[in-house]
Amino acid sequence: MTDNKRRCYLDNLKVLLIILVIIHHVGQAYGATGGSWFYSYPGERVKPLELFFLFNASFFMGLFFFISGYFFPGSFERHGARKFIAGKFVRFGIPLVFALVLMIPIIEYVKYLKYVNYINFMEFYIREWFGYAPDKTVHSPIANFAHFWFIEHLLVYSFLYTVIATVLKKFISSKSASTVRKARLYTIILYIIIFGIITNLMRTVWAFPMDRWIGFLGFIQMEPAHIPQYLSLFVLGILAYRWSFLGSISTPRNMFWFLPGLGIYVITIAQLFGPGSQNAFFMWEYREAILCVGVCIGLLSFFKTYFNRTGRIMQVLSENTYGTYILHVPVVVALQYSFDPVRAGAFTLFVIVSILSIPGAFLVSFFVRLIPGVKRIL
Repeated sequence: MTDNKRRCYLDNLKVLLIILVIIHHVGQAYGATGGSWFYSYPGERVKPLELFFLFNASFFMGLFFFISGYFFPGSFERHGARKFIAGKFVRFGIPLVFALVLMIPIIEYVKYLKYVNYINFMEFYIREWFGYAPDKTVHSPIANFAHFWFIEHLLVYSFLYTVIATVLKKFISSKSASTVRKARLYTIILYIIIFGIITNLMRTVWAFPMDRWIGFLGFIQMEPAHIPQYLSLFVLGILAYRWSFLGSISTPRNMFWFLPGLGIYVITIAQLFGPGSQNAFFMWEYREAILCVGVCIGLLSFFKTYFNRTGRIMQVLSENTYGTYILHVPVVVALQYSFDPVRAGAFTLFVIVSILSIPGAFLVSFFVRLIPGVKRIL
């Protein structure tokens, strides 16, 4: 299988994932969520959307990390340590600075005007955003990167990968580092068990429930409850490239992994609305591990089998997935505020704003990337 074909289905899969991200963030305003958002629907929210959030959170960012990890080694080998890390600082570092000093404070300012009080932007910027006021009301001392936390993690992982790969290169030959292996059933099951155990420990013993965000080391924005998923899948992405086992994961027969993955989710919903609702989330961390692995393998297999090709439209969409991730939140929030005066139910607005946000975000990315020099970043 050529690199081009291998990239093709992964790029197509990223298009699906970014669409899920957009819909997920639209739903933050209209559904029952444990987090916060830049706009809040004033009426009764759609409680079942909580199940949609739960489903998404179980796999979609982890699969993004897996795909990102898969492309790290090849990039490192092509460019070398110095150019690799320099390129990542451009691709990840510039958007992070842009988010911290411009995009997120502007969106937060709009939120402040609507839900708190009027304030001059520069006063807000200095007093509230950068936290020089002792009685600030907007955000904590932790740097608020909003959805850019994913980009921040990739930048940190880039640095760690460069250090580790450089050190290992001195002790491990390139031939042994690229040994071909297959993903065996027992290794997948073992991963699910370990994944479930560590996630359970993180959320119970170590007291980091879902939707609790922290500033690790004071500046790395993270939700520890999902770190076992994100970090392990990122590492597995690297190993999938090094050991060439992505092909054994994405065979057509592995679409059957959808059965335990989606099955455990359907069973959980059935329990939630049945007589034993109090036990619906019993051992959820282990169920979530099955759901995550089943859906991830199922999607990789499905896209490899049926979408391992591209056309002009899909090529444009795949080229804009990263830019869409960076720029979709202002589009979503702008539409949410635009529909605020509309007298309609939360679900109706959720559907309308989702339908408009998806093409809107891709179009914004497309036109922004026409600016000279921007394609190097986005």
